[in-house]
Amino acid sequence: MAAIVAIVILVGLAFSLRAIATFWTDYLWFDDLDLSSIWTSLLSAKVSLAVIATIIFFLIAWVNLTVADRLSPTIGALSIEDEVLERYQSMVAGRQRLVLFIVALGVALVPGMGAASEWRTWLLFRFGGSFGVDDPQFGTDIGFFVFKLPFLSLVVDWLFGFLLVTVLLVAALYYLNGSIRVQARGERMAGSAKAHISVLLALMALVKAVDYWLQRFELALQQRDAFDGAGYTAVNATLPALQLLILVSLFAAGLFVVNIRRRGWVLPVIAIALWVITSVVLAGLYPAFVQRFQVSPAELNKEQPYIELNIEATREALGIADVESSDFAYDPELTAEEVEGQKANLDLARLMDPAALGRQAGDKPGTIQALQFGRPYYEFRDIDVDRYTITPSALEGEGGVGTEDAEGAQSEAAAKTPTPVVIATRELNLSGIAEPRTWEKEHLVFTHGYGGALAPADEANSRGEPRFLLGDIPAITNGIPPVDRPEIYVGEDMEGYAIVDTDQTELTQDDLEASYEGSTGVGINTFLRKAAFSLRFGEIDPLISDLLTDESQVIYNRDAVQRVQEIAPYLLLDPDPYPVLIDGGISYVVDGYTTSSNYPYAQAYLSSDLDPEASGETFNYVRNSVKAVVDAYDGTVKLYFADTLYGEEDPIIRAYAKAFPDLYEEDIPANLEAHLRYPELLFNIQTVAWGRYHQSNPSTFFNNSDQWNIAQDPPRDARASQVATNSDGSTTDFGLIEPYFQMLQLSEDREPEFLLTRPFVLASSNDSGRNLAAMMVASNHPDTYGRLEEVVIQAADEPGAEATTNRVDGTLQASERIATYQPVSEYQTLVGDNGSSVEFGNLLILPFGDSLLYLRPVYARQSTSGLNTLQRVAVTSGGTVGFGATVADAMADLLDGDDSRAVSQPTNGSGGGSVDQEPVDPGDDEPSDATGGTTEELLGEADRLFDQAEEALRAGDLGRYQELVSQARDRVDEALGNLDPAAAESDGGDAGSTGDDSEGADGSTTTTTASTTTVVPEF
Repeated sequence: MAAIVAIVILVGLAFSLRAIATFWTDYLWFDDLDLSSIWTSLLSAKVSLAVIATIIFFLIAWVNLTVADRLSPTIGALSIEDEVLERYQSMVAGRQRLVLFIVALGVALVPGMGAASEWRTWLLFRFGGSFGVDDPQFGTDIGFFVFKLPFLSLVVDWLFGFLLVTVLLVAALYYLNGSIRVQARGERMAGSAKAHISVLLALMALVKAVDYWLQRFELALQQRDAFDGAGYTAVNATLPALQLLILVSLFAAGLFVVNIRRRGWVLPVIAIALWVITSVVLAGLYPAFVQRFQVSPAELNKEQPYIELNIEATREALGIADVESSDFAYDPELTAEEVEGQKANLDLARLMDPAALGRQAGDKPGTIQALQFGRPYYEFRDIDVDRYTITPSALEGEGGVGTEDAEGAQSEAAAKTPTPVVIATRELNLSGIAEPRTWEKEHLVFTHGYGGALAPADEANSRGEPRFLLGDIPAITNGIPPVDRPEIYVGEDMEGYAIVDTDQTELTQDDLEASYEGSTGVGINTFLRKAAFSLRFGEIDPLISDLLTDESQVIYNRDAVQRVQEIAPYLLLDPDPYPVLIDGGISYVVDGYTTSSNYPYAQAYLSSDLDPEASGETFNYVRNSVKAVVDAYDGTVKLYFADTLYGEEDPIIRAYAKAFPDLYEEDIPANLEAHLRYPELLFNIQTVAWGRYHQSNPSTFFNNSDQWNIAQDPPRDARASQVATNSDGSTTDFGLIEPYFQMLQLSEDREPEFLLTRPFVLASSNDSGRNLAAMMVASNHPDTYGRLEEVVIQAADEPGAEATTNRVDGTLQASERIATYQPVSEYQTLVGDNGSSVEFGNLLILPFGDSLLYLRPVYARQSTSGLNTLQRVAVTSGGTVGFGATVADAMADLLDGDDSRAVSQPTNGSGGGSVDQEPVDPGDDEPSDATGGTTEELLGEADRLFDQAEEALRAGDLGRYQELVSQARDRVDEALGNLDPAAAESDGGDAGSTGDDSEGADGSTTTTTASTTTVVPEF
């Protein structure tokens, strides 16, 4: 037995010591970042609230127990039958006060410790101010609902509950002391006990009156089926009932006080009965009656003014009150002139799809992982999209990283426009360390990730692979900001800890050593610190290793999101940070959100919709108020106010800033601001809400007659690209298209912008709605950051008819048209016959004048390497499809107006269309060298030549294929020269040609036009 007790004591001591070590090393971590004041403030907020609550509850309990003890009769009043009571009083004789003290402290600690978890609510109550907007029902500033009401409601609930516990404790003490007699024939309760308990019940009634007063405001936060907020029933039935209940509670409190001097409990019973009846009838039955017999028969008429309040409040609370709206009068007839007017949409089209480049195929790595692998202890975990201004020499192909050639020429003017890029960092992957995986390897040798990969998203090299402008080990850059500090000690999902400045050499790879020179890192140069970190990490090695020196430092909390969460635990953080190249190194941007569930009349959403790892709590207010920047090299964290980027200050983050002064910075550096992205998670919530809340008319909103849904995400697998439709018209196995970044020129009179985009389709009960209804875009440009725009798609059945929003192909229909186009089917078969597979990339929606174009890159998954390489481009507009080796080829195929090769053409009643032109006689099968002719004739001739080239490729005649492609490309260049003679002359009079044909290093045939380069593999 003694041995068991000793073991239990030792285990408890070990856990206590580890908790103490973690507590201390947490402080050391904050102190290392010069944030010890933040650690102190966080601890103070939790401890002070717990201490204050415990003291208050202790005093309530202890004072009442002491009074009860003094008012109780002496022991002699007990009868001979009360043996239990006699034993109790004998046991506590002389120790009564100590027992009462312990009981009072014990019951106070429970709610006191629970109060510590409400430190966020306490800080907002203490430091929160005004929103500057009054709620429409009570005329109270919204700041009261967000900052004051939650804490006041908690206090009232705690106080009422603790008074109830106190009543029970006091009654028990009176019973134990003989003042309350259960079996007595006469007076069963002494007068003093009756008076004391009556006073406590009166206090409970007063607290309940305050609770009813607060519940009035909570009506504006009600969650209901049709819409949230106080409706007709709440305002006209529940609110009057609550006001009456306040009076009843006050009356009941008076009756409890009067009962002190009266015999019996008649008055308290009357008070409680009146209280219960009023609650059941007025607060329960009466509102239900009003809802059923007054509201339900004419719900829209009764609820209309409250629907208007809900629409206005929800838009404001979710940051969608100022969405700019424009109508897009859709015309299915896409013309060459419209294409030329917004040609930047083709030049900057995002052909490099992060999902396609990152997706693994079985045991084969993703494309970027395979091409920039480096070593098995590195991993590319996430691929993001950003934009960088790339130097003209890099755009003109004067050397890419790790490539033998670099295609994709762009003009000097184009170089001034930021180029969309895909970017990823090479993270440390401890599981890839070769066996045996020793402590020394994991924590002293392989301590960091290294550099990353960046490539233009609008082009590929001769093999259909990304043309890297950042890559390799050692890190090499071309045309972008240099990376002088490529080592990554803090990254995405980085676990564990590293100890640097030891006698062991850090390795980037076998022939490249590293030496940490960062400004942060907690010293581990004393026995006490080594012991503390050994306890924290659960490993004895930091304590006993002889490789540590007096200069050694330990780096922990290495995940970028975790690091910010430690510093600002009151923020909801985006789980997907993105890297930026600034100040000669790599930094991660983490978006921080402030939320509340107390914005009156606003619609509530689940927190898990904003953060998949969040609990099921709800919110009805959200702001992206913070941009946190974490240096990947030394882990320093800077928090910037981001609320003003969206036009106004967020009162919630400003309250936290008062609680934690000097933590936030106002001015965001220009080089960082140029790479800020509108948060995808926030945009996700806003677009989901906008699908319903774009309906500003209460009648339309109530009936949901114009509701939009997020467009369906078409499948990536070419074999599953034809949409499966159920008997009821619904589609299956298709999720919603996620927001995506792209460079886009919305109209001819606007410059290309880096936008976050998401399309809508018309809503339907079975998710069968497919027709494109609208698009929402968010600006990322520093001058217009945060601007939201909706583009409402309108089309008419015929010229002059009324425009509607249900006649334009949506994402699934566009995907169907592409998948059923005969050249696409033939290409898929051709690739499959050679052991590879075809995968579609992201489906981009590009505006051209009054027309829309869907563009989708087509990748070939190599059977041996697993690489996903860009090989083709497919486009569709107005029911017509184009397919080719490059964007120019695909557009030439589309603009020739010939869709006779389509396997099937699903229609949605829009009629589809193409440019008006004279039919082109294909003539003889042999190509003609004749030049000249109209643009339409040249494009038609080019299309015929491309067809013949495809036939030659299938026959295995690569020489013939190259000849035909070359001639077809000449026709395309002549056509482009007709559209823009100046551009044609700028290239030495060669009809605007900027392309060439060459053979890639792997024997493939390279084809290059404009800024887009793809490859036809050798099968």
